[in-house]
Amino acid sequence: MRRCVGTWKVRLRRLLPLFLVVPTGLLAQSATGAPAPAHDLFAPLKNIALAGDRPLVLTVGGQLRWREEFFRGFNTLPLADDHAQTRVLLTTELVAGRRTGAFARLYAEGRDAQSYGRNLPGGVRSNDADRADFQTAYIDAGYRSSLLRVGRQEIGLARERMFGAPDWSNTRRSSTGARLQLVHKAFALEAVDARPIIVRLRKPNVADSTQRFRTLSIGSSAGARPLARGLPSLWQSYWYEQSVRPASGLANRAYRLTSGGRVQWQWRTAKTHAVSHSLEFEGARQFGTVGTRDIQAGFWVAEAQWQFKRVLGAPTLALGVEEASSERPGTSNTLEVFSVMYPAAHQHGGYADVIGRPNVRELHAISQWNPHPALDLRGALYWFDRLRLDDGVYTKQNTLFRAAGTSRARHVAEEIDVTGTWRATTHLRVIFGGALVLPGAFLRETLADTQTERWGFVGTTFVF
Repeated sequence: MRRCVGTWKVRLRRLLPLFLVVPTGLLAQSATGAPAPAHDLFAPLKNIALAGDRPLVLTVGGQLRWREEFFRGFNTLPLADDHAQTRVLLTTELVAGRRTGAFARLYAEGRDAQSYGRNLPGGVRSNDADRADFQTAYIDAGYRSSLLRVGRQEIGLARERMFGAPDWSNTRRSSTGARLQLVHKAFALEAVDARPIIVRLRKPNVADSTQRFRTLSIGSSAGARPLARGLPSLWQSYWYEQSVRPASGLANRAYRLTSGGRVQWQWRTAKTHAVSHSLEFEGARQFGTVGTRDIQAGFWVAEAQWQFKRVLGAPTLALGVEEASSERPGTSNTLEVFSVMYPAAHQHGGYADVIGRPNVRELHAISQWNPHPALDLRGALYWFDRLRLDDGVYTKQNTLFRAAGTSRARHVAEEIDVTGTWRATTHLRVIFGGALVLPGAFLRETLADTQTERWGFVGTTFVF
């Protein structure tokens, strides 16, 4: 234990100078914590006019990121580790035209991600590190809010409960294909046809020839008012298609159709109201085949949220419940476990990423607070129970985490998260936080040496 802490301190001392070297002008702070008015050294890299008065503009930017993590009781197992990650992003954007009318955009983002000292199962994974490669490289052609995007891109849909590009992942998730978005007044239509990118540590990344997904959704446009009194301010119906056809192993071939929708009502949103609140529902059914088995699965979630606008920092409180179907061991011809296709880590189900969605009833309470203009805080409590006692629990990657065995216990675990972001300057962010995963009766009964997981992190991000 002492040796792990000592190693962590040595690595921290070595890495901090690399990411805390900030130009003196950027460190000046006003009394409120916001950056003091000062010349931005990176301003000459933004909105560079290339053709005089003609609308042709070039912007260059980037990001330097470092993060240190420690684990005790990783995945509630007797495993401990301390490791670090770094990421460098360099971006170039060329825009012709104006966003108020017709425009074209070329965007490219290069990335180098590294991992140091990860000794947990799997070692350094594809979402931890990757040699220098393109993160994104695409072309937009659009008119106002409508556009067609073609190339390598990051795809996050709705609230990213099934499709996401989590920034926590050091290599993020990107795909190659086309995305069409059409917006007209209160209505928006979106369609995607793409393949996920395979991250190869020491070779150029390529599109996955064995997987393809298509999506279609129609709903309200961003900021649109309800169509009529009593109707939700946000509504969306969607249809997601995923096909997986590996070269070998017919049992792993899959074709999934996920159809569902999401609605949200909002009340008392005007600034004159002391408390605003909202109510959201989302649900979907899943059909198709995996090998020779038919898919019959589904999930739903409900969440209510309040914002106390006259309290210091305008805190919010969200209370929610979520359920997703599970495997029925006695049905050999039907697969009833709900599959989250391309999940976003941390976005849902807890920051520790231990308990996945299938066969779980999740109750959660999440609060966000900005007690200072430069400080964002978040706290969350999750309670996980099994839906079916003859099936186990799963990971966020849809693999079986712990089999049911002979346990008849329903309670799986609780998780407590506390995270924060401090905006130190215009360009520098400091992140910190951690989580406790407290095993319930089911985890303790199915493995004798189950432990409480303690996880924490600290890091910096410098954006220019």
